[in-house]
Amino acid sequence: MSPKKRRAAGVQGLHPSEQKELLTRLAKRRGAVGEAFREELERIVAKVDPDDVAGEVQVTLELIDVDTILDRAGEDRYGYTAPHEAAAEVLGEALDPYLERMRWYHASGRLEAYDAYTIGILRGLYDFEHECEAAWPEWAPDDVRETFSQVLDEWKRRRKGAIEQAMMRDRLAEGCPGWERGLV
Repeated sequence: MSPKKRRAAGVQGLHPSEQKELLTRLAKRRGAVGEAFREELERIVAKVDPDDVAGEVQVTLELIDVDTILDRAGEDRYGYTAPHEAAAEVLGEALDPYLERMRWYHASGRLEAYDAYTIGILRGLYDFEHECEAAWPEWAPDDVRETFSQVLDEWKRRRKGAIEQAMMRDRLAEGCPGWERGLV
């Protein structure tokens, strides 16, 4: 009987802190290994599919629990929180990870990924507004559209070029008909 060949444990078997340490060490490596790691990292990070982002945003918003909003609404020791205020807070918190990632793409100079990720967020908001069956937007009927405008305004402050503005207008006219007017 031949001894079984042991396979080395993959990255999935590592604790998150060990994964982070491994990635940090690989990123700092010099030579071919470090360069190959950085190239692969760039391929992974720069690859943004707006459709995937839109789907994630839409699902995230659909999963907002009405009870979470109701738990925040009402009297507390600081006063009264109206249901529409609680809904706006929960919406903002649900979108925070997406907005942080969007800003990270810009800060890291990955402008194509920044544009694509922003389009994904905007499309997710648009799709949610038009296809939503969740009950919570009844308490905040304008919040999704206002959030769309805020995200678009933030993008416009960072991407002022005529070419970028025209590209965004065309992409929004295609994916978010009627909502691209914020670029006029």
